[in-house]
Amino acid sequence: MTAKLPDESVSRIMELFQAKTPTVEIAKEVGCSPSTVVRHLNAAGIFIGNTGGKPKELTPEYLAMALDMRSQGFIWKEVEKKIGFHRSTFQGELRAMRNQ
Repeated sequence: MTAKLPDESVSRIMELFQAKTPTVEIAKEVGCSPSTVVRHLNAAGIFIGNTGGKPKELTPEYLAMALDMRSQGFIWKEVEKKIGFHRSTFQGELRAMRNQ
């Protein structure tokens, strides 16, 4: 279980999101992980990714969330279940980034 963010931090997450700040940058400013930012946005009814029936796209936020989970010791199966992409999608994106 993680420590609860102060109300001021949660408010700041919402302000920065409304200002179209990427979740990775919000996390750095607030001092939490990108997955914590996404969790608080989801709790407020803001869902990043698959909206309007469009196919789900691997966004930088999802990739950051996966890397954060892996750094915390989660196995790929847990990451896949939480985020909704197969590990090969993440790994392919990471390979593409390295080759740029």
